Amino acid sequence: MNDDQFWNRCTQTAPREVLDAMHLTKIRHLVGWAYDHSPLHRRIYDEAGIKPADIRTWDDYHHRLPFTDKPDYVADQEASGTYGGLALGAEQWQQYFHTTGTTGHFLNEVFSRYEQNKAGSQYCYGMWDHGLRPGDSAYFCFDFGMWIGLWSYYWGVRNLGMTVVSGGGVSGVERVRQILDRRPTMVIGTPTYLLHLAEIADREGLDIRKAGVRVLAGGGEPGLSVPVTRDRLQEAWGVKDLYDAYGVGEALVIGQSCQEWAGGVHVIEDVCHSYSVDPSTGDPVTDAAQVGEHVITSYTHFAQPFIKYRTHDLVRIDEAPDHGCGWSWKHMPGVVLGRTDFMVTIRGVNVYPTAVENLIGEVRGLSNIYELHISRRDGMDRMLVKVEAVEGGADLDVLSTELASHLRNNLGVRLETEVQQTGTMPRYELKTKRIFDSRSEKDRPEFSLGRA
Repeated sequence: MNDDQFWNRCTQTAPREVLDAMHLTKIRHLVGWAYDHSPLHRRIYDEAGIKPADIRTWDDYHHRLPFTDKPDYVADQEASGTYGGLALGAEQWQQYFHTTGTTGHFLNEVFSRYEQNKAGSQYCYGMWDHGLRPGDSAYFCFDFGMWIGLWSYYWGVRNLGMTVVSGGGVSGVERVRQILDRRPTMVIGTPTYLLHLAEIADREGLDIRKAGVRVLAGGGEPGLSVPVTRDRLQEAWGVKDLYDAYGVGEALVIGQSCQEWAGGVHVIEDVCHSYSVDPSTGDPVTDAAQVGEHVITSYTHFAQPFIKYRTHDLVRIDEAPDHGCGWSWKHMPGVVLGRTDFMVTIRGVNVYPTAVENLIGEVRGLSNIYELHISRRDGMDRMLVKVEAVEGGADLDVLSTELASHLRNNLGVRLETEVQQTGTMPRYELKTKRIFDSRSEKDRPEFSLGRA
């Protein structure tokens, strides 16, 4: 068994100049592959007057190579009647998926056997760092469906040699009882659902902490890197180690937390290139303190290449992290801070959903079950924050007033608030729907990232 603290010491600790040289080499080869095998990419590059041989330097990549975006793939999918951006024939397809569709139309996805095996290795960097080893067990709080995130987690657990314990097809109460009975090393779920299970356990008079779970793992939401949500999970489950994973459906998991930094993920630079841009200009962000739009190139999805792909996630990227873990890979503190299509400007103030979540958690008597309702009235964007009170909390009107004051004092802008009784808002097993945007298309912000 590998006794090294790193899953792959060679690349995880490589100097930045070595990593950058590796990335440029891989990107140049991948652009050539896509041009030769994907009609979508050939068309995009031809329209921009670009040939693969033109991409020789980082300046070429940043300023000459066109961006790609989900609408490009969806349009190609609709035109072909199958999948967008295909570069491998059907004889190499292994399994079908689609995106969760939270930002628009479903994007159908297909993965080859190689890509499935590679996807399993992508999780091992973080799981190994969190002390998980062959023989440990992982409980999955999901019914497996068409969302690839759960499947890729499953591939990762199997790749590491852990025992799989499936919690599919049962109720929340049954899952709590199974966890208490089977005592898994790690429990995997979205942060909101893990808190929901703790609520169920408490309601049923069961102590979930007696399960002896050592690691809580999840993704799909920013909660595991939001301090108040982390605190609640650690208290409810009696668990110190929370393992966060950041994924993009088109490229699978591309970020993993190390044990040393509770509030962010490292980019898995073996499997993708990652950088951020100014959403309004497309220029690279060079200041680690500046929020930018995350742009990725995947090295592990050849059936449908994703190159210089706009994720619409708003992130900060530190290229020289130093918090004691030894990883040299880029770090994203706070993981996803918002989205270009979900960041709302209220009377000149940029409001990010994760900032609202963190502030909700600071008001005593409120739960982490919330919704943000965005509308436009009298020519101005507005946001209504709906949130559940905890059972036995204070008067709802008092809590609503307190929340409104806390949000205004910290965000610098007044948001409407509505506090509801415990148990009145919906729960979700997969990605929790937080954002409800009723603005018309013409009233939503657009960002121009031209193809040249």
